[in-house]
Amino acid sequence: MNHLHFFGIQEEPFRLTPDRDFFFPSRAHAAVAEVIRYGLESGEGFLIIYGEVGTGKTMLLRKLGSYLHNRYDTAYIIAPQLTPRDLLFAILQDLNALSRQESDQSAPALFQKIYDYLVRRNPAGKRLLVIIDEAQSLPEESIEQLRLLSNFETDKEKLMQILLVGQPELREKIYRPSLRQLRQRITISETLQPLSAAEMTAYINFRLNRVGRADLTPPARVTKMVYRYTRGTPRLINKLMSRALLMSYAAGKQHIDKKSIKDAATSLDMAPLAGFRGRFGRPAS
Repeated sequence: MNHLHFFGIQEEPFRLTPDRDFFFPSRAHAAVAEVIRYGLESGEGFLIIYGEVGTGKTMLLRKLGSYLHNRYDTAYIIAPQLTPRDLLFAILQDLNALSRQESDQSAPALFQKIYDYLVRRNPAGKRLLVIIDEAQSLPEESIEQLRLLSNFETDKEKLMQILLVGQPELREKIYRPSLRQLRQRITISETLQPLSAAEMTAYINFRLNRVGRADLTPPARVTKMVYRYTRGTPRLINKLMSRALLMSYAAGKQHIDKKSIKDAATSLDMAPLAGFRGRFGRPAS
């Protein structure tokens, strides 16, 4: 018997891989999604979502997927150090707009091919949305290439919209003097915040409820400890709670208590948030 079967659970409630079935609509996620939808519908050219590691940026994009699919041709690119030429190639490849014979074309030829694609698709009433995930990894020259692509427009509208998604380091890069022309084009910029303590408890309950064990949601004295270790970051919550289930199983307990959380945090080498104070201003214990 594995630990999930011990709790009568068929699937991991705190998996780390993004799964739309486990999307928790926090206020922060809902607010950012609404602003992004507004910016896209308004035809804004450049939009940015910032967020620390594990705050749910990719999950938010996947939740927006059905909305985007019906309205846009979408190219989704994960950007680990893509050169300008590689970036153009990745966009065309994701759009299935590049034949094998064209795969070795130069950057100017690929740039022209994207323009041809936009002109050809525009009468169909769909704009192109290019989503760059992990955008903080893009070299400056590749970010500048995106600015040049954003010049594609008709007399009435942009033919392409660009959504950059990345960690706070992206903001530092965007504010470099060499990228001031691009910065002037950014009209929507949102930051995805971690969950509040109350939202974190609701998040844990939501995930356990999805697998039929909402009764496993720990009491407030335990969730307060979870918040000390995770700061409301969904990925850290998932790691800690998944390990806590394992620790409770190892101890033969059908519940998650403070010792389960402490043992889980120790095994994961997680330290509590320094200076965290309890609900009434006292140091949390």
